[in-house]
This record gives sequence, C-alpha cells and structure tokens, in this order.
Amino acid sequence: MSLEFRKMDKSEIREAAELATRAFDDYEYFTNWFPDKEERNRVQFSIILHEYKTNFGVATYLVAREAGTLAAVAQLNPPSYRKPSDLQYFLHGWLKVYKTGDRKRIDDWLAMDGAAGKACHDYQKTGEGIWYASSLTVDPSFQGTGVGTRFIEYWENYVLENGGKQLVFFTNSEKNLNFYLKRGYELLDEREFEYNGKRMGSWSLRKRLQR
Repeated sequence: MSLEFRKMDKSEIREAAELATRAFDDYEYFTNWFPDKEERNRVQFSIILHEYKTNFGVATYLVAREAGTLAAVAQLNPPSYRKPSDLQYFLHGWLKVYKTGDRKRIDDWLAMDGAAGKACHDYQKTGEGIWYASSLTVDPSFQGTGVGTRFIEYWENYVLENGGKQLVFFTNSEKNLNFYLKRGYELLDEREFEYNGKRMGSWSLRKRLQR
C-alpha cells in the first residue's frame, strides 16, 4: 500500500467530514445521543463539517491518501491553539447544525463532548510541548489494513518535527483503547457518561514522544 501523508488542503474539508461521518456511524459517542441513523448522520456531518471549517488554519489537519482516495484524517491542536470564539463558529455556519436534529440532544452531546475532553485540556496546561489530538478517523474501507498504525506514526513524527514532546487525546471505544495501549500510549484519565439509560466509557491517553 502506497500512502501519501500531508497537511489537508482547504478544498478537502467536505470530503474529510464525509469520511469522519462514515467512520463514526456506529460509534457510541454518537449512537447513544442520536439512535436514529438518518438523524445521526445529518447531525454528525454538520457538526464535523462546521468544526473543520471553523478550525481550519487554527488547528492542524493531516490526511492520508491511497491512490488518490482519502483514507484518514486527523485534527491536531498545538499548545498555541485557542478555541475559536462563538462569533467565529457563527460566521462559519454553526447554526445550521441545529437544523439537522433535536436541539436539546445536540446541546446534550456538546456538553458531553466538552466534559470528555476536559482531562486532556487540563493536562495540556501542565507542561510545554503537549499537543492535543482532537480526532483521528480512518475510513471504514481502510480499517484493518494498517492505515491507522502508519498514520499514527506520521502524526507522531509531525508533532516531534514541530517541537512537540507529548500527545494527548481521548477515546470512547475499548477497542481503540487497546489499540493505542499496544502502541505505547498510557492511561491518563477514565470516566463514564450515561444518556437515556446507556453508558459509555471515556479514556484519556498520553504518550511522551522521542526519536
């Protein structure tokens, strides 16, 4: 497999959001809040699309392509990252998100998302050179092919080359948790969320990088 790794172009934002939506389709992170598949896909795509639009140029977006096909995308927030203002989200069309599904459940999901990432954001403040991986998604058609492992190696090298010393992020999947633990990541925080009687684990991980 001949993979091309590089920073994402602005013209690829929609394609990347479509990939992430496919990758998250059966992920408890969304299914517990949006059990209806059609609504879930609308909400997922709109949240991801407007997140990418608002943060492009502020966060770092990396992609992997195989023979021209987008295989994976990641959002990395360097230590200098500052979340865009509500005005910036508004100017990039965030209100359209609320037209895709139930507003209360969307707000409930956003509150959960903020709480799930809190341990990582707090840890970022404890030292220099700590990057936060906001997301890593591999297209379902490329999962199990080694793309994820090679993409992680690429983003680790990218962070090192840009002065980073550590990577931190969270996952809500036990399968993903085990995947990262086998690749040298260590558990930083563990918590649980419940919504509509369904529980979901959330694990924050970190890795000290070295050449």
